[in-house]
Amino acid sequence: MANRKQTKRELKASKRAAREAARRAERRRAMATAGIVATVVVVGASLIGYTMIQERSAAAAQQREAQEAASEAARQASEAAEEIASRDVACGADAPPDAGGERATYDAADDVLDDKVDYRAIIDTSCGEVVIDLAAEDAPETVNSFVFLAQQGFYNGLEIFRNASSIGALQTGAGTNDSSWQIGYTLPDELGLAEAEGYPAGAVAMANAGPDTSGSQFFFVYNDDFALDPTFTRFATVSKGLDVLQAIGDISTIGPTGETPGEVVYINSVELVERPSASDAGAADRDASAGESTSEE
Repeated sequence: MANRKQTKRELKASKRAAREAARRAERRRAMATAGIVATVVVVGASLIGYTMIQERSAAAAQQREAQEAASEAARQASEAAEEIASRDVACGADAPPDAGGERATYDAADDVLDDKVDYRAIIDTSCGEVVIDLAAEDAPETVNSFVFLAQQGFYNGLEIFRNASSIGALQTGAGTNDSSWQIGYTLPDELGLAEAEGYPAGAVAMANAGPDTSGSQFFFVYNDDFALDPTFTRFATVSKGLDVLQAIGDISTIGPTGETPGEVVYINSVELVERPSASDAGAADRDASAGESTSEE
């Protein structure tokens, strides 16, 4: 009997020991799991912190690079502006009295053409005279605008501010010597002469920003490199002084776009010359001949 009681006690003690061992094992697993979780949290937090530091460093580097690029661009622009401002006048000439200052704008050009007159313009530049014959029959609105502005003295003192050497064109006619300037009105395209003959050396045509946007700006073609489509109103042809334009085209260029003449080239003046039109002159000759015949009779 005593042996059985002892056996029961031993069994109970064994069960208690087993349960205690199981609890200790469970606590160890829980502690191990907590340790793993804590480690993961710490490692994750470290990774997130490291990533954030990297991102902030990259953003700061990008900001520094942008600031340095902007500073360098500003420095280059300042140097270019100073270089342009300090240019000498081309061909040993002096600046004309009307140089500098913004020109007036107009709502429209007055109607100034006379059908009985052929118009020619003598354009005196820093490097010599250029004579152009105006094609009033081919581009009447454009020629009327040019003659009107010339009568106002608009072109006197303006610069030939651009040499697009890749197409052999010298641009002028902007009131601030900048291509973005506008006269205040626009002209319709008159493309007949350009479509018929193109833009050979000596062609004079309007600059534009698209269809029907011509204003006061125009360009001289000084060589045979101009190969653009006929989308610019051609309104005149050089009859004298192509060599002057070519000399201007040979002046080295500077500036951000590489198209600003390295020496200032001015239009000193534009003088209009009016001659009887061919049809009117023919009628006058016929009238004269008829008068002579009547006198002889």
